[in-house]
Amino acid sequence: MSAFTPTDQQKDAINYKGNMVITACPGSGKTTVIKEKIRQITPELLNHKGIIAITFTRKASLELKNRCKLNAHDTKQSFFGTIDSFCYKELILPFLSRVWDGSPNNCQVVKRLQTPYKKYLADVYEKSPSLEDLNSDKGFKRLFDDEILWMSSFAAIALHILNESSAAQRYIKAKYSHIFIDEYQDTSKAQHQLFLKLFELGLIATAVGDIQQSIFEFRGGSPELLKQLSDNEDNFKHFEITINHRSHPSIINYASRLLNPDFQLLEYEGDARVHQLELDGNLKNVGEQISVWVTELLKSGDIDTPSEVAILTRKIDSIKLLSTGLEVNHRVYVDSPLDELGTACADLYSDLLAFSLGTIPTAQDLIDKQFQFINSKKQHIANFRTHLLNLKNEQNIDEFINKCRNLALNLQIDDTHDSDNVLKQILEHEEQLKLFKPIDKNEVQVMTLHKCKGLEFKVVFHLDLEDWVFPFKRVIDSDWDNPIYPNLIQEKNLHYVGITRAENDCVLIQAGLRRNSFGEFKVSKPSCFLTLPQLEGLYQQ
Repeated sequence: MSAFTPTDQQKDAINYKGNMVITACPGSGKTTVIKEKIRQITPELLNHKGIIAITFTRKASLELKNRCKLNAHDTKQSFFGTIDSFCYKELILPFLSRVWDGSPNNCQVVKRLQTPYKKYLADVYEKSPSLEDLNSDKGFKRLFDDEILWMSSFAAIALHILNESSAAQRYIKAKYSHIFIDEYQDTSKAQHQLFLKLFELGLIATAVGDIQQSIFEFRGGSPELLKQLSDNEDNFKHFEITINHRSHPSIINYASRLLNPDFQLLEYEGDARVHQLELDGNLKNVGEQISVWVTELLKSGDIDTPSEVAILTRKIDSIKLLSTGLEVNHRVYVDSPLDELGTACADLYSDLLAFSLGTIPTAQDLIDKQFQFINSKKQHIANFRTHLLNLKNEQNIDEFINKCRNLALNLQIDDTHDSDNVLKQILEHEEQLKLFKPIDKNEVQVMTLHKCKGLEFKVVFHLDLEDWVFPFKRVIDSDWDNPIYPNLIQEKNLHYVGITRAENDCVLIQAGLRRNSFGEFKVSKPSCFLTLPQLEGLYQQ
């Protein structure tokens, strides 16, 4: 691994000691900046102290943790994980009983509320509930009284604990010196309030994100919160990291002009690496043409393996039609039937399948994931591990399901019926089973734009760029002459994320035929994203 040489922008952010906001564009090395800051801080800490590093996913957390610990670097008592994991382990488990009578150790943690529990709450809370919701809705306390902890409410509960428990405040101040939160543009109101509370307690606070990559408002993420921090000059110093080290300059130019018509274009030699193409036929025909191009890319040496190519769509239905025309090996990343079921048992079965097929590499990795919200004795975990290892080489479908059922019972999951049936369906269908297998370098990667966040590929084919498809248009009161774009900013951000996944080439494709809401194929017009005047001359046709 080559030595890291920071740019001036990166160096300024790494060396600053106070509270700060870092806004970083795609490919700018923000994870490296966070890593360097943590490795700079931790040697100065007492052995009983550490930092808090919050990331959006467990995968990102593990990557950051490993990079911080490289060459046996001692991170002391630092916490690396998701916001939910931090709230649960550091605040809810040890301190919730001090503010709500009861024992969180006896509670079941659920991702989704099932009947009758979802009826306890006064609202549906499609987005993460805030502290104000927690205080005004007695249903949250009623859930706890019935030994249910809903994961979406963790940030609000953790904030409530810090507001009400001086012991919790003393614990956090004694154990941690700094708080880092990555992907701050996707932070909810309650998570933002929790971040500010930790700042008020004296932790040195760093928020890292990019408003232009905000694509999860439907989950409760609010880019406005990152902007508020950036504008809070009295408490936070704002650093910008604007150099994209990933993509060809022509791709940077196109993506940047998409959002900012006044962006100062970068100079480069040769042709633009962004292509706007209209292809005859529907997405099946597009899949056939992309298959030809992938074969040519391999022959020419422009790519070493098919896995360096990504095909990105706005809609899952588009993937289904596209796949019927793909004549190269490919991997589709969509939610599995177990994901759609959404129960604790279904989540366990997903992990057990991934472990048995090698995607989750070790028993300890699976145990860490499954037991992160379970307070269990070592003997119980050892028993689970023994049963887990017995699962690894099981070939008989019925026996495999039976062993999965026993592991669920080991975790006190009693209702396995629906998950058993879905698991059997997956095991009997190779295409569904493929969702749980490790990435194969001989497969083109096919996914929605939301799933491509944080990834990078040498070549990106970006589909669904037809009018009405992307960005989404809606007709109000049958006024077909004046349709509206209900989520244009989020959709433009999503388009930006897709373009900036590309390192060497980005191919923007409009299919000649689009499928409408009635399933009929109609002659398409280009997406408004393809006709923006500020993009003229920045692409090849």
